[in-house]
Amino acid sequence: MSSKERVLSREVEAVQIPSGDKILLAAGARVVITQTLGGSFTVMTDTSLVRIDGKYADALGETVAEANVASTLAD
Repeated sequence: MSSKERVLSREVEAVQIPSGDKILLAAGARVVITQTLGGSFTVMTDTSLVRIDGKYADALGETVAEANVASTLAD
């Protein structure tokens, strides 16, 4: 699987790995998608590894199945 570099189209909430702290990533931030699993995305920022929920997929230029988004919203 190859990594995908992206520029966020809008601000998104993310969860830092492994601390679990919530952070905001600004629109225009550059990230690299390292994993897509269960409707969420693991991405590398300039400073850390974070998890982005599938409800923000559009900000990454990605799509996820509705069932996957609903399950991640329940988390």
